[in-house]
Amino acid sequence: MRAALSRAVPLVAVLAVAAPVAQARAAELGERTLERGDRGDDVRQLQELLTKLDLETDADGVFGAGTVTHVKAYERREDLPVDGRVSPGQVHGMERRAGQAAPKPVASDDPPGADTPVPQAAAGRYIVLHASASGEDYVYMHMSTVAVSVGDSVSAGGNVGEVGQTGDATACHLHFEEWTAPGWYAGGHAKDPLSLLRSLDA
Repeated sequence: MRAALSRAVPLVAVLAVAAPVAQARAAELGERTLERGDRGDDVRQLQELLTKLDLETDADGVFGAGTVTHVKAYERREDLPVDGRVSPGQVHGMERRAGQAAPKPVASDDPPGADTPVPQAAAGRYIVLHASASGEDYVYMHMSTVAVSVGDSVSAGGNVGEVGQTGDATACHLHFEEWTAPGWYAGGHAKDPLSLLRSLDA
């Protein structure tokens, strides 16, 4: 019995070595939230982006202490919550400030108004509704068509466009974000819109 077991062990080892290992696709910057301990091409891209934002960072692909320090410096400089983590929304803001993404259109002063859509790489066709009273912005992304222009007033139930698959989208959907004052990439930050949506349903 002992001899039979010892022969089976090398066979199992050989099978384990012969099994193919699937290679994971490298994450692109902005696909996931990055934090200390993460590694990969997207971390290296973040480090290069920090350098473009005058925060010289070694582009080694490892989210270590130096990268955390520079991310926190950026967050303090932009008056963002300082946690040393980089969400996809924060990446887009950083790219915009570094000149890698389309600038935000001029916001309307009409409460609420709609901004002109532009073909931004990640968001596709999008609109930004600005609530003058609160200073918050409501962003709809990946739209196929937009039915409003700068200065238009919108109200609940009004048509602002159609769901689509423009920009960085692999399927037809609507991406909705709520941004605190002073608004989208103007110093505000994205927050979970679930409580807002639930309050509207009440």
